This record gives sequence, structure tokens and C-alpha cells, in this order.
Amino acid sequence: MAEGSIYRLDWSQVNLRGGVMSVGVIVGVAAVLILFGTLGITVGLAALFVMIGDQPGTLRNRLTVVFSFTVIGALLAFVGVWAGASHPLVATVLMVVIVYMATVAAALGKPAAVRGLLMAIWVVLALSLSGSVDAPAKLALAFLIGGLIAGVGVGVYGLLRPSEELGEQRPPVISTLIDQVRAPLGQFAFIRGLSAGLATFLGTVLFPDFPVWTVIAVLVILQQQREATLPIGLLRTAGTVLGLAIAGAVLFIIGDGEPVVVSALLASGFGMIALQKVNYAVFTLFLTAMLVFALHVSGDDAIAGGVARLLATLVGAGIAFTAIFVTTRTQDTVRS
Repeated sequence: MAEGSIYRLDWSQVNLRGGVMSVGVIVGVAAVLILFGTLGITVGLAALFVMIGDQPGTLRNRLTVVFSFTVIGALLAFVGVWAGASHPLVATVLMVVIVYMATVAAALGKPAAVRGLLMAIWVVLALSLSGSVDAPAKLALAFLIGGLIAGVGVGVYGLLRPSEELGEQRPPVISTLIDQVRAPLGQFAFIRGLSAGLATFLGTVLFPDFPVWTVIAVLVILQQQREATLPIGLLRTAGTVLGLAIAGAVLFIIGDGEPVVVSALLASGFGMIALQKVNYAVFTLFLTAMLVFALHVSGDDAIAGGVARLLATLVGAGIAFTAIFVTTRTQDTVRS
């Protein structure tokens, strides 16, 4: 997105169908959470991530990628829950490595970049779930089950509708990744990994109930194109402030009207996806409001949770801005 257009409202991008689907997803997630708890959600997330990471090709190659992704995800789930529970330094190092690899994977093509991003997101979620899962092996097993279910689905679909292998020649993995160490992408991946690691440590220390917000703020705001970092950071912060203010006002006015809060939650989920591409601040506004309403429905302190999200966003934005400032000054010094 161009810097000049990032602040505009593009109403041609309204996605009403996506908004309706998001409401269905929210209802489905709530039902699974009530019936099966956190582990049920993990099974669903694993299946979803594996399906998103699946790409066209021969069935053998697709299944190899699917099951490799599943096994790696299960291992990372185990380490993530174990580290997130009582080993913040290990969690920090894990995030540095994962985000670096996920970022530099873009050199291998779009499919690899998508899988790398999904794996980074999953590690963040695993760290956040460490407080609600009593044993790391349970979360790892849940991810493994979800991935295997998705793998069976991919296999059945591939047998019914086989696809030919793409004609593109895949770059050699090891040599390509080594070549990126000193390349601009590798340098950015290093900075992004360190920033995500710092965000993980600070998020775990400052916001132990949900450290994911700090890490996600860094991953979203810190861009390889330095001109895009500041606008995205400002839009995310503005959307978070407005979302918290609006949701807080609604809760203050209606008090304990549970049906109204549930309706507001669903409406926020609808607006989040329906207006996602209209403007990033609008998307963040509805996302924050939805999270605040969800906290209220679950019986938690919604306003305190919303304020924690805002503070986590500010910390993440500060890390991203500092990283891009230091990188820019270093590059300017080298050129001069």
C-alpha cells in the first residue's frame, strides 16, 4: 500500500460476505471452546493453518509439506508452552529464531513465506496459551491431531482431484537461505527477529496474561520498507485507542446487558472483516472492540484487558520504531 493512500478510507473494498462469514466463525469458535476447551481450539487452528499452508503440486509433495508442517508445529507447541510458562529467556530466543527463519523464507517463494508466517503466529499463540494448558504435551498432541486431520483431507481431495506439479523450478533451500544472510532481506529478518524476541520478553514480563499483543504489534508494524513502518504504527495505535474508547463507552452505557454485549461482539467481528481493507485503523478499531466485548462475556475485566492491549501495542510500536530508526541511521552511516 502506498504511503499516500494508507490514511484514506477505500469504501470500494467493503466485504460484506467476509463479514457474515466472520460472524459464523466467531460463533463456531465459541461453541468449540465451550464444548472442548483450549485443546479443541488448538485442533481447529492446526487444521486451519495446515490447509492455508497447502499449495498446488503433486499429491506426494503436498503431503510431505503438510506432515512436515504438522510435526514442526507440534514440536514448537511443546517448546512454546514449556518456555512460556516459566522460561521467558528461552521463549525470547525461540521467537528470535522463528521470526528470522519465517522472514527469510520469503526468498524461497510465496508458499514458503506463507508457511513461515503461519509458524511464527502459531509460536506466538503457543506462548500465550501456556497459562491455560497444564501440560505442553497436550497442546502438541492437539496440534498433531489437527494437522493429521487436515492431511487426510488434503490426501482425499488430492486423490479425487489430482493436480499436476507446477512448472516453476524451486530454488535450493540451503544455499538460498545462506545467500540471504548478507542480503537486504536477511538483514531485515535479523532486525525483525531481534525485535520480536525483545517484544516476547517484555510482553511476558509486562503482560503475562496475553503477551501475544506485543509480539503481533512488532510483526505487523515493522516493515522492510521503512517508509511504511511509521504510518502502520500510527494507524494501529489510533485504531486501538478508538476501539477501546468505543467499547468502553458501550459497556458503561448498557451495564450488564449480556445479550447486547454479545450482539456488539458479533457486530464488531462483522465490521472487522467487512471493513478490513477499507482502512487498517478501522480494522484495528473493530478488532480491539471485539476483544474487549469478548473479555466481558468471558467474565474478565474488559477495560483492564483493553488497556493492557493498548499498552502492549504502544510497547510493540516503540520497539518497531526504534528498530527502524537504528537501522536507518546505520545504513546512512555506512553510505556516508
